[in-house]
Amino acid sequence: MKFIKKHLTAIIVTLICILLLILAGFAVYRMFYPSNDKDIYGKRLENAPQINNEIILKIKDEVLESKLVNTIEYNTNVKTMKFYIDVKEDTKITKAQELSNIVIKNLSDDIVNFYDISIYLTQKNGEMVEYPAIGYHAKKSNKLNWVVNKEVKTNEE
Repeated sequence: MKFIKKHLTAIIVTLICILLLILAGFAVYRMFYPSNDKDIYGKRLENAPQINNEIILKIKDEVLESKLVNTIEYNTNVKTMKFYIDVKEDTKITKAQELSNIVIKNLSDDIVNFYDISIYLTQKNGEMVEYPAIGYHAKKSNKLNWVVNKEVKTNEE
């Protein structure tokens, strides 16, 4: 008991320092891991329609059956569905753009009205200047908008 009375100030200072170190450690932890218990996308995906793998496989099969395509890949990022389609060498851009009808036709109205859909057309083995082309269907939109690579011509005077 004499020891505690003699070193009371040092014990109090030590306990306060330990408490401050614990609080600082917790603050650093919260700074690097701010919200482990929350969804990183917030409430943006609330009531999102489920994208069934069977639907995606059906779309891939139908696009590959067209005999215009080398490969097709798919991924989803938050509220955007992305289809990457590599078409064969002699495929005209208008024929390749028609592949987007297969994609939209196989998706339910709920999915089309919730997700933005991007279709990337490339031609890795071809020489056509129209490629790459990107089709974008905004949610709740009625049509697909295309951006097609065009050669830039300069006016030389």
